[in-house]
Amino acid sequence: MKWPAIATAGLATIAVAAPALAASTRFVTHTLTDPASRGLAVTGPLRGYVVTSKARVVVPTAWRQRSAPAGQLRFTTTQNSSCHYTVTYRAASVLAPPQTTSAYTEAKLPGAGPRYVLDGGARRNTAFRVVRRAGGAGAVRLDALWVGVLTKRADIAPPGKVAWTEIRVTAVSRTGDECHAGTWRSALGPAIGDSLAVARTGLHFVRKH
Repeated sequence: MKWPAIATAGLATIAVAAPALAASTRFVTHTLTDPASRGLAVTGPLRGYVVTSKARVVVPTAWRQRSAPAGQLRFTTTQNSSCHYTVTYRAASVLAPPQTTSAYTEAKLPGAGPRYVLDGGARRNTAFRVVRRAGGAGAVRLDALWVGVLTKRADIAPPGKVAWTEIRVTAVSRTGDECHAGTWRSALGPAIGDSLAVARTGLHFVRKH
């Protein structure tokens, strides 16, 4: 099987083994870190720090990157000449009870019914889910959630809690655009799923100000 190429800033294009990604699509790696103002407090010897999530995602190179607030990534994707979506990624660090990653995503992003669930999967200590929101008042909206265990360290996660990373994705079409089902069911939904299928997270320590 041929693997897609992923380009990273400042590096040559490389190939990675990622079965979830379509072989005909090229991807680029991006990182995003949730702001320190939303970080998790650290106790013990590192009590002068907070912890945030430093997440890595890949997106198709065809998506045009736009400016975005700190802790976010934003893109414009063109599905056809009359259908454009704005896709936004956000990262957050969250304390929540221990549970399976699949249960976490289903609880936080249930979907309006089976036909609204476009993609999903679980691997080791991560899971993701992509759904289409019902209704829309002239616009199509997709929501996605990726979760992964950030850490179980006792100086970050109190008893009965785990520190999780959430990556939330929204994709919204322009009001009035002609975005038929193929644009989101067969194209954009799976593309977001491919992006999240290989997402990663790690601890990022920031000194309190």
